Amino acid sequence: MSSKDIFTSLVRIKGDERNKVVSVRSNQPIEKELWREFSKVLSRIYISTPVNIGDTICKNIMNTGIDIISTKKISDND
Repeated sequence: MSSKDIFTSLVRIKGDERNKVVSVRSNQPIEKELWREFSKVLSRIYISTPVNIGDTICKNIMNTGIDIISTKKISDND
């Protein structure tokens, strides 16, 4: 029996001295067996500011139909 839950992680921010990472989550519950693979994909991603809550960071990750969205707002001048 596989269990599902909301996946949470961090994505690195490029070119911002004060903010190195932003927190992210899946927009729907995913199989826990996929969490390690999702983490590997997200470890290769760098984003730039500004970032708003709910911004899509990775659309349709691993062709699952699931989006990874930001859970924190970071402005250019934060």
